[in-house]
Amino acid sequence: MFLYYFKRIFNNKVKLALILFIFFLPVTVILTSLKDISNGGSVYLPDLATFLTTPNGGVCHSLISGYLPMYFLLIAGDDCIEDYKTGYKNLLITKWGKNRYFWFNIVKGFVIGFCVILLSLALNMLMVYIAFAGGSYTAFCSYKEFMLYVMTTPFLDNCIYILLFSFMSGIVSMGGVALALALHNRFMVYPITFILWYLPSAVSVSVRHMFAPFTEYPITYSLPTYLAVVGINIALVIFAYVKVMKYEQV
Repeated sequence: MFLYYFKRIFNNKVKLALILFIFFLPVTVILTSLKDISNGGSVYLPDLATFLTTPNGGVCHSLISGYLPMYFLLIAGDDCIEDYKTGYKNLLITKWGKNRYFWFNIVKGFVIGFCVILLSLALNMLMVYIAFAGGSYTAFCSYKEFMLYVMTTPFLDNCIYILLFSFMSGIVSMGGVALALALHNRFMVYPITFILWYLPSAVSVSVRHMFAPFTEYPITYSLPTYLAVVGINIALVIFAYVKVMKYEQV
């Protein structure tokens, strides 16, 4: 079943382009830093040059984190709407069963959202530690330099924040798929998904603080917002399950 959906993704140019875009943005940040170095700049400390930490990644970071659920709604959720409109959903349910069809799509949403972000950021981190090996420049942000001084495990901290970002990506992707399964209407699903992400991102205790290591905000600062977003998306799955299993006929 996973192979079936992977083939659908890789045979869809829009979905494939979005995945490549998510992988390409962190690479462009590295290229920008290398260009600065080639023009006489200092070699950055690797721990502070990853996609989530470097100041060169501000715009690119916002492009990913600001529209995170929309990317994965397009990649993992839109086919649920398309299958409903074409009637192909009924064929899949007849073949797999309604319960299996529902939960497979939910799991698919989480796995795709989690793995794409995890692999993208892990690749970025690997490239950074190779490209900036031996670097020590930290003057671009005195607070980051201080945080690095007081933290004894910066590599581990980077890994933790990457996992937090990847897990949230999987969660919002799962929630988007749930809405797509329940509502079947792009004019409802996309705005609701965006609003449910925008609101916790816009508050002072923004969920996006959880994706930025070595800042003035401790990991516990936005944890309540982070958990609230997780709870909201789990509630979306429950809502979708009730609607699909009890009120929809094949």
